Formats: sequence, structure tokens, C-alpha cells
Amino acid sequence: MRQSPNKFFTAFKVLIGLSILIFCISLLTPYPAQLVEALRGTSDSDNNTAPTPPQPSTDTPKPKPVRPVINVPMTQSWQPEITINTPEVVYPPFPPVLPTRPSTSAMYNVYDLARGLNLKTAVNFSKGSSASQDREKKSNFQMTLSLDVKQPNATKSAKDLEKLNKHLPKIFPQLDQLVSLSKISPYYGQLYSLKQNELRKNLGSLNKLLTRHNFYDLETILELEYPTTNRKALWIQSEMDVVSDGSDGDRLTKMPAKILNSSYYQPSTSYRWRKQTDKVNPLLAPWQKRLAAAQKELRTAKASEKQAILKRIDHAQRVITELKTYSFLISEYDPFIVIPLGVVKQNSDYSPQFGDYAVVIANNKIYPALVGDAGPRYKIGEGSIRLAKEINPKADSYSRPESDLKISYIVFPGSAEKEAGPPNYGQLKEKCETLLQEIGGISPEYTVHDWVDLLAPPKPKPPVTPTSEPESPSDKSTTEPDRTEASEKTSQ
Repeated sequence: MRQSPNKFFTAFKVLIGLSILIFCISLLTPYPAQLVEALRGTSDSDNNTAPTPPQPSTDTPKPKPVRPVINVPMTQSWQPEITINTPEVVYPPFPPVLPTRPSTSAMYNVYDLARGLNLKTAVNFSKGSSASQDREKKSNFQMTLSLDVKQPNATKSAKDLEKLNKHLPKIFPQLDQLVSLSKISPYYGQLYSLKQNELRKNLGSLNKLLTRHNFYDLETILELEYPTTNRKALWIQSEMDVVSDGSDGDRLTKMPAKILNSSYYQPSTSYRWRKQTDKVNPLLAPWQKRLAAAQKELRTAKASEKQAILKRIDHAQRVITELKTYSFLISEYDPFIVIPLGVVKQNSDYSPQFGDYAVVIANNKIYPALVGDAGPRYKIGEGSIRLAKEINPKADSYSRPESDLKISYIVFPGSAEKEAGPPNYGQLKEKCETLLQEIGGISPEYTVHDWVDLLAPPKPKPPVTPTSEPESPSDKSTTEPDRTEASEKTSQ
């Protein structure tokens, strides 16, 4: 059936109007080309080519085309032509952070811990990445502690010794010869090596670190041998600290309460001898109380505490045995010096032994002494309270008599008596005078100090004999009654 011409024209008009409307909309939209391409069924990816007609499907799909890989030749890494040194960036100081609550932990100032150290502090900042990344690496927030120390050399000239004590050339007329014939002792290097080890060991604990004073406490150690007598001597140039140890029940049966109750006072010295009487050492009772207290504490102690208590018990038992068996030098009464453990009793002709004779020279005075005790391996220069007070009356257990390296210790190895015993002060002076003569002698204007034995029993006073004087008759009549008259009165 044929359509009417009116309907045909009507449909044609609608199609024309719709086309005009689409064209107008495309002019108003920001993407006219894309819209036209969408209406045409094309896209940019097809590069404006006609669409490929669909291919008939088969059982095996065609593989996708692989794009060729273009190998780009590697170029050399960039190298700067000029190196420019830019100044370090200095950041402004940060404002202080106010605490929100008081601290309950102990606070220590590092300057208080670093006794005797020239402490220099600095905080250095450098640019990092982000806080979340920087906090994961410990090296981003760390402190490097380093100690710079000058290692001294041993003195080996008479002029250098004279700078420390101007009286030495006057005391020893042959000082130049003595020093020129000497050699630096290996003990000098050994002692400073031990000092270095001590610093390395305690660097992390500033409060245990050796002070500058104690590190530089040794000027030199010289080994002397006089050519005509072959007498050997060890010359130590140092300072003098004070030791306060020792006890002897035979010579001193009573000691002050501050010593009896002290937990630091050592009742023994390295130089010792068998007890000569049955008198009890005054420090025996305090140590027996200390032992009983430790044994009582052990009964109720925890397992983690028992090992330390057992060590205290063992130490107390050994001290009690010593006090019952031996007598020792007493620091407040006997002049003696202390030699480091690494120097005394070593396998060397110049190694001092306990009981050896020594002279100590301070200013223009010469003091005889004994090698009485051993001290730490890394420290040197120490004397008893009796010796220290004679050098400087203000010295005591907490105050040294001489802080500078002005004290000369001349030790005579192998000079100790065959049988140990309490010091004989007359013999001490005579023996030191003889030993000094064997290394060239001292000037006649100088003498060796004469110690007084403060513990010697008092000598009995000589009996007083009355002097008879002739009496005159007048004196007799006035002072004495007439015997005849007295007898008559008695008979009446």
C-alpha cells in the first residue's frame, strides 16, 4: 500500500529539524569534534581511518600485536665540571620547650661528672628527610664521645729535674753523672699504657674516668746503677697522695672510733710480719661483728643477693685470719711509701720489694722510709700520713702534701732485711745514709731526717739523787727541834 505524500513530507521535515538541532548543540558544546566523531562512530585512536569490518570468529583468537622495543643507548653519568664549596647552613636556635610536669628522676650535670676534664660541647644539625624516616635510623640522633689526650714523654735530664726541685743539684753534687748513667725504666711506659686502658674502659662513665691530675702524676722513672759500687736504685719523680691504712696490736692496742667504725679503712699493709705478742689487734672485734652481720643477712637473703653476701663473708674471714696472725705498718705512725702493683715484686733487678729502704726528697729535706704497700697499677706517688704530715703539716687523709711533681722517691731494690719486723727507726736512718753513699753520697750540709718512734715504750726516768748541802747551826736550830727537848716532852 502506497504511503501518502503528506506523511512523507512530514517525516522529511522532522529529520531536517533534528539535524539542525544537533548542529546547533555541537556549536555550543566544548567538545564538538568528539561529539561529531561519536555520532560518526570514529575515535582519535583510529587516526581518522575507516573502521575495520568485523572478522569472522574462529576457534583460536589472534594474538595481540606486540609493539617493538626501542633500545636507547646508555649515556655516561653526569659529572660536575666545577665543584663549589657552599658555606655550612647555620640554623637559628630553637626556642626552649617548657616542661609540662616536674621530673622525678635524678638529674646529673655532665660538667659535674667530668671531674678534671676540659669539656667542650657542641650540637650539630644537618638536613634530613622526614621525621617518620629519620627516627628509624639511630645514627640520625647520636652523640660521639671522644677524649683527646697528650701522651707525655719521660724526663731524662738533670736540668729538667732541677726545674721541679731546685735543691736537687745541691743535695746530689753528682746529679749530672747519676742521670747521664741512668736509663728510662720500662715501668714508665707500662704505667702510662695502663692509664690509657683505664681511660678507654671508663670513657662511657665520666664519673669514673681518670682525672687530668691523676693521669699526669708521673714525670719519669729512671733506673740508676752507680759504676763503682754497682748499687742499683729506682728514681721516681712524682707527686704525693696520702694512704691511711694499717694496724698492729702489738704496738697499738687502741685506735680511734672513726677508724674502728670505718668501712673504708684497710687494717693491713703489704709489708707484714708475724705477731710478737698475744695482744689483740684493735680492729679484730669490728671485723668479727661485720662477719656475724653478713652471716645473719645470708639466712634471709634472696637467691640473687647471696653471691654478693658470700663474697663479703669470704673477705671478712680472710681479714680476721690476717689480724690474728700478722702485724702491719700503721700510716699515722710509720713513714712508708706505696708502689704500684705493676712495679713492685716483679722479675727485675730494679723492681722494689716490700720492706726495701727508700728516701723521699721534698724541697731540701731527705726522709728515710720503707716500701710498705702496693697501690693501683695505673697510679703512682703515695705516702703514709706520718710522712705526709712531716712534709706538709696541713696534710691528712683527704689533703695531699704536694700536688705538683716535685717529690723524688729513690728506692733501693734488694735492700730489705732478711727477716721482716716492726720498723727500727735508728736502723732506718743509718741504712738510708749508707745506701745514699753507695750512689755517690749527698752534700755535707744536708742530713737525713731522724724519725722519733712514737710507739716505743717510754724509757724509765733515771732515779733522782738528793744533793747533800752543809747546814749551819742556826738553820738547824730554826728548822729542827732539839732531839733532847723532844725526848723529854715525850717522856713527860
